[in-house]
Amino acid sequence: MEANMAERLERAVATLNELVELAEGFGLRESAQFLAMAKLHLLIDLNEITDAEFRALCAVLEGRAKKTRDASARAPLGRNRRDGELRAMRRAWQCPQDAPPRRGGRRRAGQ
Repeated sequence: MEANMAERLERAVATLNELVELAEGFGLRESAQFLAMAKLHLLIDLNEITDAEFRALCAVLEGRAKKTRDASARAPLGRNRRDGELRAMRRAWQCPQDAPPRRGGRRRAGQ
């Protein structure tokens, strides 16, 4: 790849980095993702990565992600359980002791 083209692509990558940050700053996640994909494509062209090399990288990354998902599926986290006393109290344990929860019904004038 000629030097002039490589310099221009590097500037384009730097510009895309700024645009990704700008889009994320405004909460435009999908736009930021598309800009990041365009940056990745430019980096692939800039570094002269072949399709076969890129597919091999993706396969390795997918294998790692699958192993991580499998490991997390096999080891569920323990669940904290309430003791029987709190269950018997129902929702009263969530409210302050001096103010019982309201149970609905008609409202009086002025409330």
